[in-house]
Amino acid sequence: MHIGILTDYPVVTFANGPSLATQALKRNLEGRGHQVTLVGPRPGPDEPLAHPGAVLLNAVSFRAHAGVRIPFPFPKSAFAHPGFDVVHSHANSLLMHWAPMMREEHNIPCVSTNTIYLPAFAQHLLPNQLYSIEALRNFWSGLSWTVERSFASVYNAGDGLIVQCQTLADYWKKKGLEVPLHVIPRPIDVKIFDQPLGPDPFRPDFERGGRVIVVCRHAREKDLDKLLLIFKKYVLPAVPHASLTMVGDGQEHRVLKEQAQTLGIGERCDFPGEKPHRDLRTWYGWADLFSYASMSETYGQVISEALWCGVPVAAGDDGMGVAFQVKNGEDGVLVPNDSKLLENLGEATVRLLKDHDMRRTMGRRAAERARTRVSPEVVYAAYEHAYAVARDHLRDNPVRRKPGSVAAKWHRAWNHVIPWTLQHSALVTVGATRNTGGYTMPKVKIDALPEPTPEAADTPAAEPKSAQGE
Repeated sequence: MHIGILTDYPVVTFANGPSLATQALKRNLEGRGHQVTLVGPRPGPDEPLAHPGAVLLNAVSFRAHAGVRIPFPFPKSAFAHPGFDVVHSHANSLLMHWAPMMREEHNIPCVSTNTIYLPAFAQHLLPNQLYSIEALRNFWSGLSWTVERSFASVYNAGDGLIVQCQTLADYWKKKGLEVPLHVIPRPIDVKIFDQPLGPDPFRPDFERGGRVIVVCRHAREKDLDKLLLIFKKYVLPAVPHASLTMVGDGQEHRVLKEQAQTLGIGERCDFPGEKPHRDLRTWYGWADLFSYASMSETYGQVISEALWCGVPVAAGDDGMGVAFQVKNGEDGVLVPNDSKLLENLGEATVRLLKDHDMRRTMGRRAAERARTRVSPEVVYAAYEHAYAVARDHLRDNPVRRKPGSVAAKWHRAWNHVIPWTLQHSALVTVGATRNTGGYTMPKVKIDALPEPTPEAADTPAAEPKSAQGE
């Protein structure tokens, strides 16, 4: 089967779930015998080259988020028949329109994956000077509900929607979704996360038994400032040897480091920066606890990675991606997202740090549960089933307008090209007003795979080697 993967990230310029998942999806589908071609925005001049044969659309850089390119429906050659058997769209920008356009013009079934919950995320696109105005934040978030209704229309123009947790399945049903719906989590990349544990990467003065880690982009929507407050007010007074390591980079990186110093906890916090994805196995393996406060996750791949590596999770109950993965009391602790979130998350962190046996038990359960949910064999088989359902849906719901007809051209312009162009133009304009604070992308090859070793090749890992059990 020739699969076209439509993505906002045809190359990996910074560490985020969708970009890394796209590369892993391509690699693993090819490993299962499929031909895979990426479709997405043309990379910038200082970015890595796209895969050979990729279908690339004209794009401009998005100032509000370094490394993001905003695509437009040009050139015309990007809409020629691509020879695909199915299109799998991972795009959550207006690029998603490309998939139903292929269906309508070339009779190619398409299935989409939703990875952004706009009502929780949209306000973070605002520049700092506008974000500080509560009324404007509320208006912008409210506007996202209208945009989500338009997204539902795009999804309904296809042959299926994949979401990564049950809450989002219920959400899109309420938005009027009519096409087949699949709940499929992101798979773990076993080439990376079943590697042997490397040398301890933590600072020597960060004692075992007190290591709290969080791995993510240092962006406003991740609520990392809350973790620093929790650590200052609740964790360190109860566990003085505790440490907080924030792996990652982003536009809030410098602000977070300054906040740690202002709070007087700089000596117990570390900001090692962006790390290649291949190194995260070792960071997780030598940690004692993964902590997370973000409430904007449709999935939260870092949660899945930590659990796979046998690290228990303490997090806020977001009712979405994080809560879908963590079983409260079994492989981690979830606390209510209410006015006492910081206090309760702090108490949960202290409780787990003080109880080694509980952490070890939860870590073992975490690894066991993850292997039943997100192993590649389970997830990619589910994808292939979704593709088969999409083909059947197209057969039973054929395109009504004759491709190339006047009616088809008007439909294409009014329903796809015009909203795509106008909304992306508005997004680029808003993003251009954001002050980046001089932030530049780190020079790290994020998606580099680990070098194969005899041990890794000859000994498949059924259980993670983790520092938890030592």
